[in-house]
Amino acid sequence: MTMKIKYFLTGICFIALIAGLIGCKDEEKAMTGIALSATSITTDIDVVSEVIPFPIPWDAEVLNKFTWTSENTAVAKVNSKGQIFGVDPGETNIICHYLDLTATVNVKVNAVETLQQKINILGAKGYWEFEDPSYLTKKTIGNDLAFVEDNKQITSIEGPRFDNMAVRTPRDPKNAGTTGTFIKCIHGFQLKNGEAKINEYTIMWDIRLPDETGMPESGYYTLMSSRTVDNSKDQDFAIKSSGSFGIGDLGYSSNGSLTKGKWHRVVLAAKASSSFTYYVDGSKVYEGNAANGPIDGRFSLLPEGVLFFSDDDGDDSTIDASAIAVWDKQLTADEVKKLGGIRQTFDFEE
Repeated sequence: MTMKIKYFLTGICFIALIAGLIGCKDEEKAMTGIALSATSITTDIDVVSEVIPFPIPWDAEVLNKFTWTSENTAVAKVNSKGQIFGVDPGETNIICHYLDLTATVNVKVNAVETLQQKINILGAKGYWEFEDPSYLTKKTIGNDLAFVEDNKQITSIEGPRFDNMAVRTPRDPKNAGTTGTFIKCIHGFQLKNGEAKINEYTIMWDIRLPDETGMPESGYYTLMSSRTVDNSKDQDFAIKSSGSFGIGDLGYSSNGSLTKGKWHRVVLAAKASSSFTYYVDGSKVYEGNAANGPIDGRFSLLPEGVLFFSDDDGDDSTIDASAIAVWDKQLTADEVKKLGGIRQTFDFEE
């Protein structure tokens, strides 16, 4: 009888111990707050940072998902993974939620130097942004552009980012009795040293080769016609459908220098008889054959102006442009590097 009572008491104690342990475990499961791997972030536009949430206490059981919201998505966005994306300069809060619990991340997105600021610093003589659909030829610096429109029209389209615009110049080659559709730039450069043409210059094109059905309509796109202001001569600087760009006499960059559907900043920095340097997104991609570009030759600009996106025989596939700038000097590699690439809408998974 004594043995039975002993076993009975032992059993009661064991059950009480298990119950106590279970009670402690249940108490530890109760989540009382959210800890974050960072409570403040300073970041840049188009940069993704990640914040990791943890339960308080650390061993609390997480039965539901953490969720995230931004107080101002114009400054910073956040997705379900806690990844934070800088949109535009400013300051806002990102909130992590778990049931009725919250924790806050203060996010500051740094200001960036705008393209116009860079253009001004580098002393451009002409700059066009195409931001006003009712006045697409409007100058930012220099003279207004002239749109020469024949069978087709140059139209306003969405630009590289959600907050800017661009223009589309359609393929419309010159034919008998017609001019074609293109952009005419009155650059305003002055002749130097008794020369007949403009022999030193830089042109920047922010462009996209449309990746759409039926495009390109030919094997080429045109960037520049330097020998004519009425589209009566062949293109003088072009892009092949393979993504290389240049011209036969100067040479072409490698295939794939430009990608269809993506915005690129293309720069030609020219000094006749000396160098013709090609850049993409701030980086040098090719050095042209300057021996084929003499003073007052084919690749020097007429004092009356220069044509963009024109061709006399159909090698002018549809092309998009969000900005153009011109200088009456040859920019250095360091100066072009400062221009960098184009800010464009980032494919951020929300």
